[in-house]
Amino acid sequence: MKIKYLFYSLMIVGMLGTTSCGNKYDLKEDAGKIGTAMCKSINIMNQLKAANPQDSDLVWKLRQDAKNTQIEMTILYQEFNTKWGDKTKKEDFTKAFGQELRKAMLNCKSLSKEDRENFMKELKE
Repeated sequence: MKIKYLFYSLMIVGMLGTTSCGNKYDLKEDAGKIGTAMCKSINIMNQLKAANPQDSDLVWKLRQDAKNTQIEMTILYQEFNTKWGDKTKKEDFTKAFGQELRKAMLNCKSLSKEDRENFMKELKE
């Protein structure tokens, strides 16, 4: 389940496309906000996976948290697209944003060992 949400999030990043034509600090800040929301989503999915299915209150709460996090991510991406506009369609912007997002995701304690290794590898390339 975690991989599904991570894939979904990275797919959105890929669709955004990104170049560093704007302020690099703003791009880093925006990537940090999105990375934080993605990390939150991963954490919730991990908790949901580990939750006892018999504990319906906890499962319900975690599903609500997941839904709220998805809404938060949707809003962040809408704001990102509004802010960066046509720049998101340029390959160099997409690459720069992807790099910043990977850096932000490395701060996520809920990131699996394999995903962390993949992000680190991609950052070196």
